[in-house]
Amino acid sequence: MNSTLDYKPAGFFRRMVALFYDLILIIALCVGLTLLITYALNTEVESPLMYLVFLALGVGFYCYFWKKNTGQTLGMQVWKVRLAQENKSDISLIRMIYRCFLGLIFTLLFGMNYLPMLFRKDKKTLNDLLSKTFLMKV
Repeated sequence: MNSTLDYKPAGFFRRMVALFYDLILIIALCVGLTLLITYALNTEVESPLMYLVFLALGVGFYCYFWKKNTGQTLGMQVWKVRLAQENKSDISLIRMIYRCFLGLIFTLLFGMNYLPMLFRKDKKTLNDLLSKTFLMKV
């Protein structure tokens, strides 16, 4: 990598507030889905399957917006952050899903996902490095 970057990397604060905005939307979608299923089945929904549905909803949310909205979710639009691939090509759906799962796994492991940001000039997280993507300011 060059000593100078051809983009401005998104810092920790900008990433966190964009994530917070997106989580508010994802939680609202999960609540709505739970109400819909509870109403349709006329029963309480307490199933491990629902956790998988919520996970799929979250991953689907990110992949949909990244694909249809040129690398930005609604929270990322507000905080002027964009997802891009290292080779500047369009990001494939498989790479987006891979990035989501890596981010979830490494964040659940005591926030290890964000540790490399402290030491790298390009502010990349573990899921950025492994999925060959990055978040930049726009």
